[in-house]
Amino acid sequence: MSESSYIIKPHALAFRAEIRTMIESTGLIITQSKRVVLPTWALKRIYYDLAERYRNAVFRQYENAYIEAGLVIGKDAVEKLLCIAGRELDPVDCAPESIRFKFGSREPSMVDGVRCYANIIHRPRNESEAAESVRIFHIL
Repeated sequence: MSESSYIIKPHALAFRAEIRTMIESTGLIITQSKRVVLPTWALKRIYYDLAERYRNAVFRQYENAYIEAGLVIGKDAVEKLLCIAGRELDPVDCAPESIRFKFGSREPSMVDGVRCYANIIHRPRNESEAAESVRIFHIL
């Protein structure tokens, strides 16, 4: 058994029930979830590898807005969550059965001159990111 986490972004909360169902359809179990406004310190840790010039544009969607943060467990939790959420940044490039493809925007938007993708859900890309995101979840 392994553990991972997800964030349903503010603009996607309307699809929360369907997204959770899709996650659980992989055999993963959502063990905890909470609605919170992500503080800047958490965003900086979650998006640790995001270039500084992109941070304002990406972080803006989270300003004073609730998200759902959740923990999942199951066999190969990180890989299963990555697969169902979508591997690519742009929803159009994700697998048709993924959350990002199904609910994400087909057209990127420009925010402060930065191309942004409304890709609906954030998920760790590997075991190391999953461990850090689980630590952040417990602090929130």
